[in-house]
Amino acid sequence: MGDATFIRLITPSMALSVETPSPVTDTDTLQANQSAPQPSPKPFKPRKSQAERMLDATLRFLSSVKVGVFLLAVLIVASVLGTVIIQKGTSGFTEYYASLLPAERELYEFLGLLDIYHTRWFNLLLLTVSLNIVLASIDYFPAAWRYVRKPIVKVNQAFINRQPFRHVAHVTDAATVIQTLKARAEQELRPLIHRWLPISAVYRVVETVNPRDGSTTILMEAHAWNRLTAYAVHAALLTIFGGALVGGLFGHKGTVRMVPGQAANTFVSFGAPDEPVREFAMPFTLVCTDIEQNLLDPRKPDLSAPNTLDWHTRVLIKDEQRGVEIPAHIHLNHPFDYRGYRFFQASFDNFGSARTVNIELRPAGSQTGTAYVIGREPTDIPGLGRVRLADFIPDVTFQGGRLGSASGEYRRPVAILDVLGDNPRQLYAFPPEGLATLGNAPFLRAKTEVGDLRLVLTDFEKVSSGHILQVQYDPGVTTVYLGSAMLIVALWLVFFFAHQRLWLYLEPLPDGTLRLSLAGHTNRNRPAFEKRFQSIVAALPSAAGSALPPDRQMSATN
Repeated sequence: MGDATFIRLITPSMALSVETPSPVTDTDTLQANQSAPQPSPKPFKPRKSQAERMLDATLRFLSSVKVGVFLLAVLIVASVLGTVIIQKGTSGFTEYYASLLPAERELYEFLGLLDIYHTRWFNLLLLTVSLNIVLASIDYFPAAWRYVRKPIVKVNQAFINRQPFRHVAHVTDAATVIQTLKARAEQELRPLIHRWLPISAVYRVVETVNPRDGSTTILMEAHAWNRLTAYAVHAALLTIFGGALVGGLFGHKGTVRMVPGQAANTFVSFGAPDEPVREFAMPFTLVCTDIEQNLLDPRKPDLSAPNTLDWHTRVLIKDEQRGVEIPAHIHLNHPFDYRGYRFFQASFDNFGSARTVNIELRPAGSQTGTAYVIGREPTDIPGLGRVRLADFIPDVTFQGGRLGSASGEYRRPVAILDVLGDNPRQLYAFPPEGLATLGNAPFLRAKTEVGDLRLVLTDFEKVSSGHILQVQYDPGVTTVYLGSAMLIVALWLVFFFAHQRLWLYLEPLPDGTLRLSLAGHTNRNRPAFEKRFQSIVAALPSAAGSALPPDRQMSATN
């Protein structure tokens, strides 16, 4: 034996450091070295560049759940501010802007709080939250998908002990016990929909035998699809955000004034006093056919909001592009939607007018006569023809021989009537006190008399001269509605269903007996699952003794 071999036998761990080259080879040592497992070389991984590391860090940050929750909270706060703060283009913005202090105006303008939904930072916030949802879904979806595609079908006692619900018993007639438990578990866990939708994601039973130790695992699982409902919520949120983004980029807000008999195919948006008024065209025309105001006390000459129950605006939508005419009734809390445009009551003109008038045709010197109710639709009056209400002046004045109104209050009202037919003309109906002071004027006598009869205004239905409709054009509103419906369904699926799993683990023991372990798990609604689990355990035959002490039977399921 050479010196080098002797040194290697004495200190094998130092052989590399002290051994000198020698032509003599130790056969035993060579065989030991050849039989020892050699570590496989690690695959070479090229180092990432600085840009790649920064990109990975950015993606991890953007996909973080904490970041998503924070961004969503900021989005909610911004949406609340957009609701509380009167926005540009809405009714009442001019008055609200005038009420702000100069410092408040500068701050609101700088932060874009007066037009939040059209600011770049709000749209960027929508895109960032959407990106966070997409990235988080990509990160967590594979783990959720494994619950559906790769259920846990092989377990051991350590796995059983980690489950929140468990029960262990010794059994003799294993086949009978297993069949009894499977029948009770199917009764408790199998959904009714599985009869019409027999797929494994709804309910499945998987039995697996381990050839190593002879143990058997039976998995009974319900609603595995519930693990994917979170992504249905994500899809609904992305749909809502997508619709909101489209509305913010391409939508507009404004107002349009509706006066009976007048038409409009544009609406205007008012900004700050130093900003020009913006006008937007509509692909159809609104024709106002009627306005109505339900007053609490019609006897009062008061058209203010405290004396009003509801405002009604009736319009006819004429859409030449589609060749249709659609009547619309817009009143308080009942908007009307058409082609992405929403119309709802915003305000009204505080200027008196009338929707219908009550008149009498009285013979000269008489205090009574034949009564008629005349509105904007023509009414047949014998001896006069078809008559309709053309206009109403609440406080009449005469300026250069023309009628005008000194104010919007009901002081000296007069109704202007149009007589239709072959001989069209206009007539005036004054109240009795008005006739006493104005009716004898030569230029009015021909307007207030029909033969030997005089027109007398006896009553009228009060209404403002015009209504202001808020117009909101939002091309993404249908998408938002769809996303909202999806979100309601997704949240219902998330919270009203649960992924429930029950394992039956049967293993032979060294003494020749069989140990049966039951373990259960659910991702939500634990109290309901606990009742089901205890019902399954109660189905164990009395001959099956428990492997746990009596004082631990209930605690094992908590």
